[in-house]
Amino acid sequence: MGKVWDWNNIYGTKLKKFDGCDLHTASEDGKGSEDDAAALPEDSEGDLEDGYGDEEVAADPLEDHGYSGEEDAAAPLEDDDQNYRGAPSEDSDDDIPFGRRAVQLLAIRANFHVCVINGYDWQLGRCIYRQHEGEVQEEGMVDLVPTGPSDIFMAYGGFTLEFYHSIGKDCDVCGAPITLDWDVCEDEDPKEYTETICCGGPGRMLEITYLVIPNTIETNVEVKLKLKDLGSRNRTLYGKIKVSTADYGNKRVHLFTRGRGRSWSVPSGPTSILPLSSSVVALPYRRQLEFHIEVDLTAITIFDNKEKDKSLKFSLKFTRGIRSQEREVDGDQVEVSITFNPEI
Repeated sequence: MGKVWDWNNIYGTKLKKFDGCDLHTASEDGKGSEDDAAALPEDSEGDLEDGYGDEEVAADPLEDHGYSGEEDAAAPLEDDDQNYRGAPSEDSDDDIPFGRRAVQLLAIRANFHVCVINGYDWQLGRCIYRQHEGEVQEEGMVDLVPTGPSDIFMAYGGFTLEFYHSIGKDCDVCGAPITLDWDVCEDEDPKEYTETICCGGPGRMLEITYLVIPNTIETNVEVKLKLKDLGSRNRTLYGKIKVSTADYGNKRVHLFTRGRGRSWSVPSGPTSILPLSSSVVALPYRRQLEFHIEVDLTAITIFDNKEKDKSLKFSLKFTRGIRSQEREVDGDQVEVSITFNPEI
């Protein structure tokens, strides 16, 4: 490992330098953090250190698993009138549930081409982001919309991110991975961190924002489509579904992101379940739990080689007492349901 520098800058945060990379760590309150970052591995094909569990789930940077993801800076949607089916009352005096420690990834930004991002906790590795074939990353500092993970990361030790960056115009050639590690097992209250890393050459920047949650309500989301029968006409769907809550600040967690060019083909039948890239999010336990699921979808009907678009756009508020809601637009219905673990 290269020489490590540790000093206070004018903002009171701490900057660390390792093997040619600078790590600038700031928590939500502006105070510094003493997280360490792992050095770049000498062998780009080597594994991470033992203790991160099954790495086979993490992505091969040159293999396409068909995840979706697009850059997005959409404003929050406004609430509509609610039609919902209730669950247990929010006024319950039940004991506070004991949830697991978790890390919720909120945002990743970069100003250079990133092919694949894998994440590791003390259990196993998962793919967080993959750039698709033919997808072009804009110049400058841009948001990389995650295409995973399939479940949440635990916070009982180190939280590791592994970045593969393109060394050519196309993403079929990736350089040695940049591996970063943070200790996330000490916070006793929910705390947001933003890590800014200068690495891989002059002006190359990564920015990661994540929330450490000591007592997590794991929230599973299911989206059902009940589209009216149009006979032999084909239908496809694209758009975004995101989760927002006060604990995420101005960030949103993406559940579904597809552009028009990668529209999902709706199967035949009265009901279909939308394949979410991430179907579970981590929320801090609150007695008055509240969050929003923002749906912004477009259904395309194809008939006689002509396309007709229909917008399905709305925002739904969920609480401990609201577990399932439906919206109908001209005979087409979208149902969003949630379950909590542990149950609250």
